[in-house]
Amino acid sequence: MKFEEKTEKINYVFRGNLLTVRQDDVILPNGKPAKREIIEHSGGAGIYCEKDGKILLVNQFRYPYKENVWEIPAGKINKGEDPKETAIRELSEEGGVEAEEITLLFKVYPTPGYTQEITYIYKADKIKSSTMHLDEDEFLSAQWIEKDQVKKMIENGEIKDAKTLIALLHELK
Repeated sequence: MKFEEKTEKINYVFRGNLLTVRQDDVILPNGKPAKREIIEHSGGAGIYCEKDGKILLVNQFRYPYKENVWEIPAGKINKGEDPKETAIRELSEEGGVEAEEITLLFKVYPTPGYTQEITYIYKADKIKSSTMHLDEDEFLSAQWIEKDQVKKMIENGEIKDAKTLIALLHELK
């Protein structure tokens, strides 16, 4: 059985640089009206990168959580940008790395209850060092961490970012 909700009206509440918030009027499968709060987001792309038994992770302060978070290099997809290009850009900007081969691993819905955001997770192969070039409002450190240490970081709860955990758990199996 297909459970589908029909959109009656889209009501925009806020339009920002990063996201848009709306509250839609919908009709449920049983015919009753309901409201749906939606965050529109252009999506993001992250990239798993491994070299010589070490994994590239970035450590960055994330304001909503008020803590530093370990992540694979990743970023927001710019308007009109292909997700693969986002991953390539972020690998270079945040990690100082270029890759000859980029493979899509997953397309992930990070929080389907309230956003239509899609995160694309890629894997980099045949890599070479380049120069980091962060955005002017971006502050992070990139580190190559031994696989065993990354596994311990996962077990200890040090890595909390969902896209990063998905990529790591897939690649470290």
